[in-house]
Amino acid sequence: MKKYLLIAFMACCSVHVFGQSITLNDLINISNLANDDAHSYLVNGKGFKNEYLQEVNGHTVEHLRKIAGNKTQETVIIGEGYKLSNGTSLRTVTYKSQTPQHLFNLITQAKSAGLKMNIQGADAANNIYLFDNSFYHIAVYVNRDNTFGSIEVKQKEFLGFD
Repeated sequence: MKKYLLIAFMACCSVHVFGQSITLNDLINISNLANDDAHSYLVNGKGFKNEYLQEVNGHTVEHLRKIAGNKTQETVIIGEGYKLSNGTSLRTVTYKSQTPQHLFNLITQAKSAGLKMNIQGADAANNIYLFDNSFYHIAVYVNRDNTFGSIEVKQKEFLGFD
């Protein structure tokens, strides 16, 4: 009996060590946060480290990196987006991984969350999956040789009726 408990414990530990560090819900929630809050969430909650800052079109874009247990690199880019005429900021969060399985897991999460897949196609370099709902546009790019990929979560302008 102890042997089976030890095997189960080791299996759970190995899943944690090689598991993906971010989910689709995390990416969507980060897109709703201000840069300082998103930075705190990723650094304190998810173990990412600041790689570098960059100034793009008047926005400070932050690149955060994490080296996973299996030595693959994951990167999250926050701070991209644009400001509407009413002062509201629409943000974009980009996640990059050297493990395509992480991106396929995010695609599965998008499907199970009820996001509508508009396009599943390919170009010369990537397999492309586009998801959409009233609030977000999500684009997933997986390199055709399955060596890396990225996902972009963009907030959409939502026009509500009072």
